Amino acid sequence: MSVAQRVKWSVIRVGKRLDAQEGRSRDLVRTLLGLAVSARYTFRDRRVTTLSWSRREQRWRHRWPEGRVSDTKWWRSPEMWSTHGVAYDMADLLWRHYRPRAGDVVLDVGAGNGGETFWLAGMVGGAGRVIAVEAAPEPFARLAELVALNGWDQVEPRQVALAAEAGTVLMSDSDDWVAGNVFEGGGAEVQAVTLDDLCAELGVERVDWLKMNIEGSEKDAVRGMERMAPHIRHLTISCHDFLGTDWGRSKDRVVSWLLDHGFTVAEHGPGNVAERDYVYGWREQPD
Repeated sequence: MSVAQRVKWSVIRVGKRLDAQEGRSRDLVRTLLGLAVSARYTFRDRRVTTLSWSRREQRWRHRWPEGRVSDTKWWRSPEMWSTHGVAYDMADLLWRHYRPRAGDVVLDVGAGNGGETFWLAGMVGGAGRVIAVEAAPEPFARLAELVALNGWDQVEPRQVALAAEAGTVLMSDSDDWVAGNVFEGGGAEVQAVTLDDLCAELGVERVDWLKMNIEGSEKDAVRGMERMAPHIRHLTISCHDFLGTDWGRSKDRVVSWLLDHGFTVAEHGPGNVAERDYVYGWREQPD
């Protein structure tokens, strides 16, 4: 058995013993586990990776070359953290027609806990700008924490819901925040704004890439970007017809709106049930 394999099985054995420990003993075991995992992942990936247990926060602190993350779980790579452990090609899904670059202005609408913001911050760099929009309180708190933990001055978290007009919405806010939406009811009242008004407030005059993944609200949100539409170069929108609900169906309306506003439009095509509902739009130069 190789050294790497011995370390791997040692890590697994230690991990299985965690549930049998209590209090300080459990924290000590987690600390030792973090050291072992750090050594294994650094050796495996040929890049410095650290994992440490915070007794105060009762969470794992991850440090990768791309950035830092705090989570109740420990992840073997930033890609796994970003995708919540689901295996899919993020680059193909999001940046199939355009990959943000240094100096770009991007909008991450439906940022969640920052899984995609994590990568966008590095793509645009210090000269760029990321507006990370998340409506639900619990994931927004994680998003804001992620930005602060990494000291990303180029990232601006905003807790608002994008809509066709200003107002308020009731947002579901639960442990299953990935599927949070404004249609099934909830106890979290959140300010709703149009993308046009948000950009005016923040002084955003152009958008190089817009991502939108807001659980069926995309068909309403696009109607609130009339003024900005000519100044958006590329966009990726996750439509939610695959949910099989009346409120989730949005692709036809989103595609129609994009075509009416001068975008070239393409769909993802073959893929899993969610990937097939991704829509892409672009214009070569903003007006």
